Amino acid sequence: MKNVMSEDVLSRITKSGVVAVLQIDKVENAVPVAKALVAGGITAIELALRTDAAEPAIPLICKEVPEMTVGIGTVILSGQAKRVKDAGAAFAVSPGLNPSIVKEAQGCALDFAPGVATATEIEAAYGLGCTFLKFFPAVPLGGLSYFKSVAAPYKHLGLKYFPLGGVSEETLADFAALPDVAAIGGTWIASRDLITEQAWDEIEKRAKRAVEIWKRAKDVLCAKNRQ
Repeated sequence: MKNVMSEDVLSRITKSGVVAVLQIDKVENAVPVAKALVAGGITAIELALRTDAAEPAIPLICKEVPEMTVGIGTVILSGQAKRVKDAGAAFAVSPGLNPSIVKEAQGCALDFAPGVATATEIEAAYGLGCTFLKFFPAVPLGGLSYFKSVAAPYKHLGLKYFPLGGVSEETLADFAALPDVAAIGGTWIASRDLITEQAWDEIEKRAKRAVEIWKRAKDVLCAKNRQ
């Protein structure tokens, strides 16, 4: 079974480490928010397909902010994978695991990370060729303790995870400290309200703080591994 996430795209996501989860209501806000995030050091987003502005925003961000790796979230309906791929998205994710959507992504060569919440879903996703998994909703499920427990039996498979859902600036470092967490996602960095208010400076500041916390935690982890 073909892996559903290429090494190139995974390396771009992990290089950013922090992925800003966005919900955009007006297309004209797409490029400014992407530029603010890049200025703060975040170079990957998950743009949710929950508003009419989402799909038209994809090619605009790709063209105007080429440094940004554009990921699309809430890909749950037939046909969405191909549409976002054609629009320029680098990858897509879903909140849950739908085998038909994973296969559609494979069919149009769209890098894809399905959402998982249980051991059964992790195994099902792996069976479909998915080794980079969106762990959602991370905090309501039970947070760090639950994540570590459910991921433990699969460490030998080399799976990498992208926790989001309730992750905040306060819990970011705890998840980043785990070697199998390749990236985290959060809405607090560029919340829907901040985007609507066009608070680009605040979004840039939040991005910088999140990236600093992420890098500090990963540096500590690397130092431990060298000992």
